[in-house]
Amino acid sequence: MANFDGPGFSMVDGAWVQTKAIDIVSSTDISPYLSRLLEDCVWNGNRAIVFDVYWDVKSINAKSEWRLSSVKLSTKNFCLFLRLPNPFTDNLKDLYRFFASKFVTFVGVQIQEDLVLLKENHGIVIRSSLEIGKLAAKARGTPIVEFLGTRELAHKILWYDMSRLDSIQSKWDEAGGNDRLEAAAIEGWLIYNVYDQLQQ
Repeated sequence: MANFDGPGFSMVDGAWVQTKAIDIVSSTDISPYLSRLLEDCVWNGNRAIVFDVYWDVKSINAKSEWRLSSVKLSTKNFCLFLRLPNPFTDNLKDLYRFFASKFVTFVGVQIQEDLVLLKENHGIVIRSSLEIGKLAAKARGTPIVEFLGTRELAHKILWYDMSRLDSIQSKWDEAGGNDRLEAAAIEGWLIYNVYDQLQQ
């Protein structure tokens, strides 16, 4: 079984999120970690995995070229951060299959453009996705909620203390690897809880 042996972080409600950051090379097997995330989302009953993607953008002849550089995947108890190789290697087929699963819903904040870029630039198709802002706007009857970022949306729905996340983000350029991993864990955990709250 995959070991999430990175730092663990306590959330504002006392929950614990264990992390793992992986720099993927051609010999890296990410399938055990993806399986562990699937197990956790099923075990917690809502079959949701929070995802966020990060891009490298180059301008070539007045046209932007987008390359997926990293992926963050979160469940209630885990946060997996994958730094991807350039160019992609064959072992990323596991990630392609993972995203194509109809068994879970991939939940994100303002993900529509990312879904298009994933398909156009890498042929990655996410079959079951949910824009959490749209769900929140419909559930709360407040259209403006659809356009909020992670922090603002979580604050509006959950009313949690955001001071730790604010502290990390205020000094982002100086933040170390563990601080950035903690911010990733907090953001994933917040969106997971927003989704959970809206499902009730």
